[in-house]
Amino acid sequence: MEYLISMLSGGFSGAMLVWLAKGWISERLKQSIQYEYAEKLESYKTELNSKVEEFKHKNQVSQLRTSLFFDHQRDAFAALITKMAQINKEWVSNYDPEEGLYEPVPANGWKEFEELLYQHQLFLDEECLMALSLVNDTYIRSLPFDDGSGAPPHQNESSQHISYIEYLQPRIASIFRRKIGVESDPQHLLDIAVLSAIEIVNGYHFMDVGVPPKGKLSTSRVKDAADKVKIGLDNIDELINLLRNFDDYLSSDGGWVHEAQLKTKQTLNILDKCLINKN
Repeated sequence: MEYLISMLSGGFSGAMLVWLAKGWISERLKQSIQYEYAEKLESYKTELNSKVEEFKHKNQVSQLRTSLFFDHQRDAFAALITKMAQINKEWVSNYDPEEGLYEPVPANGWKEFEELLYQHQLFLDEECLMALSLVNDTYIRSLPFDDGSGAPPHQNESSQHISYIEYLQPRIASIFRRKIGVESDPQHLLDIAVLSAIEIVNGYHFMDVGVPPKGKLSTSRVKDAADKVKIGLDNIDELINLLRNFDDYLSSDGGWVHEAQLKTKQTLNILDKCLINKN
């Protein structure tokens, strides 16, 4: 009997020891796993905080760059529009309604406009550059023309060029306003793009591709900017097809007429965007 009790007691004690050992091992494993998870969690937190701070820094830098770009762009727009107005005011001051105006663009004002354009061109996209290129081309057309005969350069009447700039000014201002988030009329950009296209196809001589055009798209006798735009809008599909053909022709020639090719591609891109947005 005592032997039996001893065996039972020993078995119970052994079982208790095994149970206690299993409990101790389980607790140790649990603590080890918790510790490992805690370490990993802390590591993840540290890494996440680091990435959050890095993102914040990049975002702050991006906002600063955007703010600086926006401020410079706004200043550039204001300077260019103001200079155009100043040039027109000085230019028209010598206008005589009876005699007309036989003076080119004021040289100092034009030089200052070109300097502003070169200074700020980094902050001007293709829409702005296209519009301002029309302005500069108008100033150039007002200069005396040398026909190569040896006679003094001939000065054409310039009031038409002033009217041309006056047509461009509010539309360019509208484009500038849209760039800085102010509501504007999208038709103004389309007007400028159509005018640019009309001037391109009528301003070069590549008879193999039908430039300058004959018929409806010809503006050889049209001087007024609004009339040119109307011609372009009334025949927009024909105008775009001619411009595309001209672009293909210039591209196949290896781009040797770089200025024409650049203006053509630029104008085509903007016309496509305008017409997509309009539809």
